[in-house]
Amino acid sequence: MTRKLFIYGAGGFGREVMDVARRQNASTGQWSEIAFVDDICEARTRHGAPVLRFDDSSLHAQFDSAEFVIAVGEPAGREVLARKLRDAGTQSGIVVDTSTIVADSARLGAGVVITPFCSISSDARLGAHASINTMAIVGHDVEIGDYTVVSSMVNLGGACTVGQASYIGMGALVKEGARIGSNSIIGMGSVVYGDIPDNVIALGNPARVARPNTDRKVFK
Repeated sequence: MTRKLFIYGAGGFGREVMDVARRQNASTGQWSEIAFVDDICEARTRHGAPVLRFDDSSLHAQFDSAEFVIAVGEPAGREVLARKLRDAGTQSGIVVDTSTIVADSARLGAGVVITPFCSISSDARLGAHASINTMAIVGHDVEIGDYTVVSSMVNLGGACTVGQASYIGMGALVKEGARIGSNSIIGMGSVVYGDIPDNVIALGNPARVARPNTDRKVFK
């Protein structure tokens, strides 16, 4: 049975994911419909797709034939929505742009979203609901935790590790074998040569801890 895809989040990133999902579906035909779910958007449609509220009874009636992906840019927000979806018993889809190269040996967790022109190399592991954004490179044997966001043009060297619900800013470079903890933020353009602990904000070249990540919020 052909399933429906619901993109949770109809903001800027949600619209990007809609474009990716439509390209994927044009190639695979795996979804009968693609729609948005958003709890604050007032529009009933966006980019030609319906916008539903999660508490809409008509949406709940479709859970058995639906898949969800999360399209918000905050890792902490992704974690909250993932738990909400899991508690409701929903299934997660995977959205990967047709221009992206994914190695046969790479493993993508439930709910992963990968936007255009990315490279996911041999034996890389992407956790549930991770997001890899345009032109990012994920090297061989890299491990990325659940809910983590890798921004555009990031390069993760081989065998590095990024924990859960972290955020790697645009254009950051991470040396092979480096370890970045959970709930941490790496500032855009930073160069990570060594390990970064949990729950911090680090930036610069070389990247150094600037302060604790107390509020777990990237966009302020």
